[in-house]
Amino acid sequence: MSEFRSKRARSGSGWTVEVEEGVMTWVFRPGMDLEAFETEAYPVYEDLLAERDVETLVTVVELEEPFTREAFEVWERAALKASDAGVDRWALVADGAKALSLRGRIDVGDLDVCTTEERTEAFAWAETREE
Repeated sequence: MSEFRSKRARSGSGWTVEVEEGVMTWVFRPGMDLEAFETEAYPVYEDLLAERDVETLVTVVELEEPFTREAFEVWERAALKASDAGVDRWALVADGAKALSLRGRIDVGDLDVCTTEERTEAFAWAETREE
């Protein structure tokens, strides 16, 4: 049995993740750097996508720094990985500029994307399943 099956939440250097009822929720806190995402968070992300039935991603971006070209590449890789794994939807919570830049500059595959500045709106959208 994987360690993920017995734990609902995981965390690392500037990030947390939880999977519950088909929704994988990530929070990226201020100060988290790209290396922590690539070496800590992304491997956990891949494992959870492989081991859990995930329909929707909710990503809360609290990062203060502007995104670099390398950061956009990592976001795109994560979006395409989710699409390939069968995830249908991605709710992105970030300030207006970050949300718009992510939505406009990365290929999200077949994901239906909701961008908002409000967590409650993102979670309400995530809980609305298409019949």
